[in-house]
Amino acid sequence: MKEQRLINIKSLPERNYILILLVTLGIFLRFFNLGVIPGPAFDEVYYPVFALDFLSGKDYFSVHPPVGVYLTSISIYLYSVLPWTDSLISTGFEIENLSSISYRWLPAVVGSSLTYIAYLVCLQIHSNKNFALLVAFYFCVDGSMLVDSRFGLINIYLVFFGFLGLLFFLRMIKATGNSWHLLLSSLCLGLAIAVKWNGLGFLAVAVCFMLFLSFTRLRGYKFTTEEVIGEYSQRKALIPLIALTTLVYFAAWGPYFSKVGEMDYLNKHSQLLSFHAENTDEKTHPYESRWFTWPLVVRPMGYYFKSAENSVIELDEKTVFTSVHLLPNPVLYWCSFVAVIILGGRLMLSTAKLIDSKLIDSNYLFMFFVTLGYLGNFLPWSLVSRSTFIYHYQPSSGFAFLALAFLMTELIEDKKQFGSQLYLLILIMICLSGFYWIPLQLGLSITSDYFYGLMWFKSWI
Repeated sequence: MKEQRLINIKSLPERNYILILLVTLGIFLRFFNLGVIPGPAFDEVYYPVFALDFLSGKDYFSVHPPVGVYLTSISIYLYSVLPWTDSLISTGFEIENLSSISYRWLPAVVGSSLTYIAYLVCLQIHSNKNFALLVAFYFCVDGSMLVDSRFGLINIYLVFFGFLGLLFFLRMIKATGNSWHLLLSSLCLGLAIAVKWNGLGFLAVAVCFMLFLSFTRLRGYKFTTEEVIGEYSQRKALIPLIALTTLVYFAAWGPYFSKVGEMDYLNKHSQLLSFHAENTDEKTHPYESRWFTWPLVVRPMGYYFKSAENSVIELDEKTVFTSVHLLPNPVLYWCSFVAVIILGGRLMLSTAKLIDSKLIDSNYLFMFFVTLGYLGNFLPWSLVSRSTFIYHYQPSSGFAFLALAFLMTELIEDKKQFGSQLYLLILIMICLSGFYWIPLQLGLSITSDYFYGLMWFKSWI
């Protein structure tokens, strides 16, 4: 593959019709029949309820930092001031009196924007537009992020702020003296952590990547892309990045403490730590799954199901179910996991050569960044003893998508017939897989025969 500049993009078409199409598709998938599934469903019994408590001035206890609740509060409040909707006062701040759209529209907006953010991140780390469009497509059709974008949940905010923070971080390391990117990166990474603590994985990626650049330079290694890595890739921004991110995180608690009238960081964090460290459920959650099973899609999650006893519809003498499963695109997950393994193997082989040549090219930096991002967000879950779920894999899956797109772009640019055929085969399989399982992700009504046909494994039911 031709040597690519790391992050120097001089001229890309102003109007990218494929990208516009992907963003439009992402918006359609996330807003289609958004309010048809009645709420609250799944964990909507928590976050929108917490948001209503926050808006009404009541205290509440959440096992996560408060930014996810703030954003849900904003979503509900802005919807309530529309001229055709009921005011919050008239609902009595009760979840049953709210339209489900009120707490679902903002996650849908944020999830839709991830398609474009992923595209921009890709152009910063590997300036190949075909590669960036592939990643944007994966983010657009991934069933896990799609489903979480259609409910009043908070994990999609974590993924949004995490990748947005990395976008500004990558711009920072090339922009000598540009403190705005440092500030914006710190802001987004701090907000990611203030949604859920596993947002620390994104900060760890940024810190470790900066340490790698600094260490290799101190050891006399040369970069083939030296002109596009600015002085911020040295240690100058490391401490400010960590300090500002920490400041944003603690500042994010301000509105919560102002509502409850008591500022006690120590006690609050002691409660959260106690839950995450000690709350090992005696009773197994029906949809929990071990961290190492996530890339294989062993145990997807059921968010909503109309039971046959209560809501059977007769259509041509066939029973119809309405169900929503957080089911990732299986082909996309399986292929991207294989891609991460291949990329990791290539990174190790390249590292052995690197020690002798002391020359680092942009492809090596890309492989290091993606592998670091994947493992940094994935391996820490091996230490967690409480119930974990497949949606925790979303940050890691984003990096896996980068790995798959990188290898697929190599296939098509190699201009060999086998490579082109394999590229088309993988792409077609991902598209067919998305189309085949989309009823479970959008909550479409399907026959019971079709429903059970989608359940390829017993663990999926």
